[in-house]
Amino acid sequence: MNKTFFTVSLILVSGIFISCSKDDIDLNEPITENKIDIQKLLDLVNDVRSAGTTCGTTYYPPVNAIVWNSKLEDAALKHSKDMMDNNFFSHTSSNGDKFVDRLNAAGYFYNSAGENIAKGYLSEESVINGWLTSQGHCANIMNPDFTEMGVGRIGDYWTQDFGKPKKIE
Repeated sequence: MNKTFFTVSLILVSGIFISCSKDDIDLNEPITENKIDIQKLLDLVNDVRSAGTTCGTTYYPPVNAIVWNSKLEDAALKHSKDMMDNNFFSHTSSNGDKFVDRLNAAGYFYNSAGENIAKGYLSEESVINGWLTSQGHCANIMNPDFTEMGVGRIGDYWTQDFGKPKKIE
């Protein structure tokens, strides 16, 4: 009986190791999916913009709603991925580019632009609340010059890019 129990146990344990082999998971596979709820982010930001709020000690009156821009989203997502992949947290990319360089590279040309970054937040509500408790980030959210927004999240790295597009004449 002990020999049979040992054989059955060995088979079961072998099956577990085989089914969980590292070949089943590609740890080097690039992360490209932006795991965010766009509508929720727009609603959270536009609710604050439409009500007005105090950022630090400065009151910002209600401002117009902003809309989503996929080019801003692309620039934001790439920056979040860069920060995660290279283990840093900064508005300056790992290659030295500033956020405005990233916007231009994404094909977004602007009259005004701003950027918020965050790390450690796991939901849309928590990251927006975090930005609203920071005077500078909150001021970006309430900036009446910004008419468009895009957000990129990879893991717990977030980038929120704002802009007002340059009119092409």
